[in-house]
Amino acid sequence: MIRTLIFLGLWAALPTPGQVGSAALYTEFENKPAPAVLQVIREEVDYLMAPDGLHFQWRSLLENEHTAWVDLAVVKFSGRCEVLPFATTSHFDHRLGWTHVSDGVVLPFAEVDCDAIRAYVLRGLCAIPQQTRDAAFGRAIGRVVAHELLHIFAETAVHSDHGVDHPTLSVQDLLSGHLEFAELEPMCHIVHPGPTTPPANQTAPAEAGRASYVRDGCVSCHGTNGEGTPHGPALRPQVHPFNPVVLAAKLAKNQDKMLQRSRNLKVAPPSVAEDQISGLARFLNGLE
Repeated sequence: MIRTLIFLGLWAALPTPGQVGSAALYTEFENKPAPAVLQVIREEVDYLMAPDGLHFQWRSLLENEHTAWVDLAVVKFSGRCEVLPFATTSHFDHRLGWTHVSDGVVLPFAEVDCDAIRAYVLRGLCAIPQQTRDAAFGRAIGRVVAHELLHIFAETAVHSDHGVDHPTLSVQDLLSGHLEFAELEPMCHIVHPGPTTPPANQTAPAEAGRASYVRDGCVSCHGTNGEGTPHGPALRPQVHPFNPVVLAAKLAKNQDKMLQRSRNLKVAPPSVAEDQISGLARFLNGLE
């Protein structure tokens, strides 16, 4: 049986220097999980989000935090985020996770129901060796969180057709050793690590962003100055300035369409290095 995953939300602004592509992820657990389970949850989220250029600094709402973050999400975990020896499926029809929305605006607060996730995957958990169940359950929780985080930072509830952002994840998807999605994963990611950009004293950020815009293949579909063409929409910010973290997520969410469009036009697919995202956002924000 396939379950649809519900969406979370995010409030984000421009990142602080040195935090491009990085955001704070604050967590709160109704019942504190075992350290091993928590570690697996974190590792799975980081592993799944890294190819999209998204990196997280994990924080607890219960800690005294003195760092000011402007890119953040808050995830609260209800229920027991652990494998229970006498668990039942009483929560089977409960949502796995959900968002808080006010007047149509997605807020930066999310909840993940560990009891519902456990009930959904319970039969699958019982079919694997007992010594590996905690790790498998931690991965399942991490995949639900990762699915929601991509919606958060892309600021859209629209799904794509690949990977953890696929609209439905089966029990096997949540419990498997690796979430590969061989038939759904694109051949490459638009956002990729490196190479480094020229030092700031050689090239201004906006100028570097324009150079990246041209070099990375954006012109073919979006026009010389982001004005839009029959092959791609205009890239001028509609309401809020582009945030580098959000821009990376939007590229990840739309990469299926962008890669297909490149194949149709018989041009090289767009390819943006993580450290170029900030300059690209500055360039796009300066368009009139």
